[in-house]
Amino acid sequence: MSNFRYQILEHKHSGLQAIKLTEGAFEGIIYAYGKVSFDPDETNDSLHLKFEYEILDRGDKGMTDMKPFESYIGDILQELLHQGVEENNLTYTGGTEIDANRTKDSEQSDI
Repeated sequence: MSNFRYQILEHKHSGLQAIKLTEGAFEGIIYAYGKVSFDPDETNDSLHLKFEYEILDRGDKGMTDMKPFESYIGDILQELLHQGVEENNLTYTGGTEIDANRTKDSEQSDI
């Protein structure tokens, strides 16, 4: 059971998803995640989750200190990632510069 209350919305034209927070201090805010990455912390043998986001609708919230909001949506992102792994339902929609500069398609091996 989730500790967070949110609704996943889908844009009717693009099909991209956004999150609408439905309870608590950030109720009414709609946002979307952008680039998500994991940065290794070799000193502590761990990974740090990094992400970009865009607030699509602030509702009636006039936030000046973004740290609590970023922490909250970071926790939601972790939950979504865990759910996606458990349900084998993660979608990767990005690429790398290497992919963008690739000039030749993959070829099937004769082996």
